[in-house]
Amino acid sequence: MEPALPITPPFLTQYQNPCFVPDGTSKTVCLPAVHIISGWHMLDESALGFLKAHPLLESRGGGCFDDWGDDTGGGRWAIGWGGPPKGEARLILTHCNKLLGWYPAFAGRYTSAWGKAYGPCKENEMKTPSGPEDYYAVRMWRTCRPQALAAHDKALGNGGVGFEATPPFVMRTLYGSHAKVISAVRNPVDRLETSFWQHTHYPRRYGASSAGLHKYVAEQTSEFAHCAEAHSARRCAYMFELIDRRYGDVFFHCDQIIRGLYEPFVRDWHAALGKSGLLVLTVESLVDSPSESQAKLLTFLGLPTRPSTPQNVATRSYAQLHAATLAVAKAEPMSAATRALADAFYRPYNEALAQLLGDPALGWPMRAAA
Repeated sequence: MEPALPITPPFLTQYQNPCFVPDGTSKTVCLPAVHIISGWHMLDESALGFLKAHPLLESRGGGCFDDWGDDTGGGRWAIGWGGPPKGEARLILTHCNKLLGWYPAFAGRYTSAWGKAYGPCKENEMKTPSGPEDYYAVRMWRTCRPQALAAHDKALGNGGVGFEATPPFVMRTLYGSHAKVISAVRNPVDRLETSFWQHTHYPRRYGASSAGLHKYVAEQTSEFAHCAEAHSARRCAYMFELIDRRYGDVFFHCDQIIRGLYEPFVRDWHAALGKSGLLVLTVESLVDSPSESQAKLLTFLGLPTRPSTPQNVATRSYAQLHAATLAVAKAEPMSAATRALADAFYRPYNEALAQLLGDPALGWPMRAAA
C-alpha cells in the first residue's frame, strides 16, 4: 500500500524513542513515539495540553500519519522528523486531529486506491458527447464510482477488522510495537451539539434554533442508520458518501455524525496496537478529575508520575467548557427530545466502545437536557 514506507525498521536499542538509521545513510532518524489523536471539537487543549509542556516529552509537528499525497510520501514522512529527542526528553510527541476516523472526507491515504481509479474514469467519461451534466446525474454513479469502490476494496480489503489496510494497521507495519496512540473523546451528543453551532453551514441549512438542531439530528442519524442497515455500520463509517448516490447527496455526508461514532474506528486501533499501544480517555475525566487521569496517561507512556498538582489543569469544568462552545454561537438549548434522539443513536456504539476498552465511562450514561 505504501511502497516507500519502511516496514518495521531495526530500531536502535539505546533510545526509548523509536529511532533508526535509514538504508544508505548514517544519520539517525527518530519517529514520533506518541501520537495524540484528537481535535478542537474534543476540547483537546484543555484535556491533553499538559503533555506538550511535560519535560520528558518533546512536541514536534510533521503532519498526520497516513496524510500524504502520493506513494512516496510515506517514506518522506518517516525520515522527516529529525534526530533523537533533545535535552532530558525521552519521547517525541505529535498531535493529529484527523486520524481517529478516516471516512472519505478525512481519509488521508485510506482512499488513495479509490482516487487512482476514479480520476481516469471521470476524465474519460467527461469526454463523451453527453458531457458533464449527464456524467454527474447518471454516469458517475453508474460507472466511475462503482469502479473506484471496487479498486479500493481490491487494494485495501473489505473483510473487517484485521483484514483491511486501515491506518492503524499501516502504522503497525512501520512501528511494530513501538507506537503509543492517545485519544481524548467526549460525549458524542455534546460533540454533535458543538459542531452544529460552530460550523455555520448547519444552522444556515436547518435553522439557527433548537428546532433546526433537531431537524439536523433527525435527518442525519436517519440517513446513517439507513446506510448501516444496508451496508454495515463499519462500512458506512469509513466510506459513507462513496457507497451510493443517496448517501453522496446527504448534506455534508453525515460528517459530524460519523466523527462522534468512535467505536468502529477505535476497534481497528485496538486490534492493531493492543492495550499497550492505545489509550482512550474521556475529556470529562481529564478535565474534571485531572490527577487520576493524568497519572493513568503518564503510566501508559512509561513516564514517572508526580504527586504534585498536574500541569495545565483546565480552569473550568467540562460542563463550563461545553457551554462556552455554545455561547460563542449564541446557541439555543438542545431540547430533551433532541438529546434523547441523539443518545439513542449513539448508545449502542458507546456501549460497545466501553466494553471493548473495559472503561464504563466511555458508555456516557444519558443525562437530562440543559
